[in-house]
Amino acid sequence: MSFAHINMISSLHAAVKKYLIYVSSVLVIACKEHYVSPYVSPNLGYLVVEGIINSGPGSTLIKLSRTTALSDSSRTVETGAQVFIEGNNSTNYTLTETAKGQYMIGGLTLDPNSKYRLRIVSNQKEYDSDFVPVNRNPPIDSISWAYRSDGVHIFANTHDPSNIAKYFQWDFTETWEIHSQYIPDILYNPNNRGEVIHFNGLFYYVHDSSKYQCWHSDTSQTILLGSTAKYSIDTISAPINLVEKGSVKMSVLYSINARQFALTKDAYEFLQKMQKNSTQLGTVFDAQPSELQGNIHSVSDPSEMVIGYVSICPIQEKRTFISNSDLPDWNYQSNCPIEIQTNGKFNNYAADGITTLLLPIEWLTLASHPYNGYIVTFTSAAVRCVDCTAVGTKSKPAFWP
Repeated sequence: MSFAHINMISSLHAAVKKYLIYVSSVLVIACKEHYVSPYVSPNLGYLVVEGIINSGPGSTLIKLSRTTALSDSSRTVETGAQVFIEGNNSTNYTLTETAKGQYMIGGLTLDPNSKYRLRIVSNQKEYDSDFVPVNRNPPIDSISWAYRSDGVHIFANTHDPSNIAKYFQWDFTETWEIHSQYIPDILYNPNNRGEVIHFNGLFYYVHDSSKYQCWHSDTSQTILLGSTAKYSIDTISAPINLVEKGSVKMSVLYSINARQFALTKDAYEFLQKMQKNSTQLGTVFDAQPSELQGNIHSVSDPSEMVIGYVSICPIQEKRTFISNSDLPDWNYQSNCPIEIQTNGKFNNYAADGITTLLLPIEWLTLASHPYNGYIVTFTSAAVRCVDCTAVGTKSKPAFWP
């Protein structure tokens, strides 16, 4: 889940007055300056809690990790925890660890008139969130886009007739179709990696299109927030993504699936603080100098900091497609120059002798020796230009037309 590059600003010093914390999220963005902090996390690190409880029919995913030192680029996930959702109406739900540090439950349909909290037991300690309400979250009206000189700007549009939902967050998953630049009619001899042979030994012009069409997906990589609190009408059109002009993402067909979350004012302000830190210092995936006080607390040790904020709402989703045919003069450039090679003298491997650098495309000249149809010269290009699986997957998404 288009990377933003940012500057450190003068409020950096104030932000680091207590702790340098590492908050896990979805993006790595480089800072222009390197900051050496005098503050370090405790040995175990502070607990970081991510996720929104879905009160609707979809699944709820809670991610747990630990802060690390600024000098440590690794991410420490919190495994083996017990995670529960508890209601003030005496209901209780248990989440299951489906991957390391990821705890999930599906099919929650929570009472909108009750309040709920998250309870975590890990490393012989208990952590509870405050009881929070189920926020009203209106449907996404549409996902719109505008083609401008710098690319395609994408917006999430929503409104709340009841004028209750005032604070919003969005994220998205984008998927795009990839076509390789070339479809080969020759391939490496599996018994002699320095030789190329015909894809079809009888019909030399038969091409192998099995690695021509692929797909690739990515997730949003910044905190996306919006509010209508200052307006009399609860309507918003929020920019959520920019696909730069000429990007491979829209060279064939592109799809974006946006998710919308409704927040309380406190949750919104907490995320604004995270957003501010990531804008100043890197990202929420980087170490951040700030004491982010959320609504999750250590029951076992009240002095222990816990990073995160639990919110509840029915998650709303909306998908749209954008075709390259709708984008005149998109001008995607594959940057796939062709190299002419001589068979038997073709060294396409990196220094490790394993990594392939080039793939053969088409034969140019043939000979009758050492056998009839022997390829003498041929064209080649970078692997990604011939084999789309180098940059994507052959698995067609279920939602793809």
